[in-house]
Amino acid sequence: MREYKLVYLNKGFSASREKDIQKAEDKINEMSDEGWILQQVVTPDDGVGAMVGVFYKERKL
Repeated sequence: MREYKLVYLNKGFSASREKDIQKAEDKINEMSDEGWILQQVVTPDDGVGAMVGVFYKERKL
């Protein structure tokens, strides 16, 4: 069974796209260190630029 978690990858406002990407990379690496596996990155069409990561872990029954 899989456990899923949705996480904002670049919380807060940054004037630089490079900083947004760096925040996202840092958060992905942090979640990976905790045993989560990245399944997908979702970017909204609203122009705000917030990225959401879909992570999962395998759970034993």
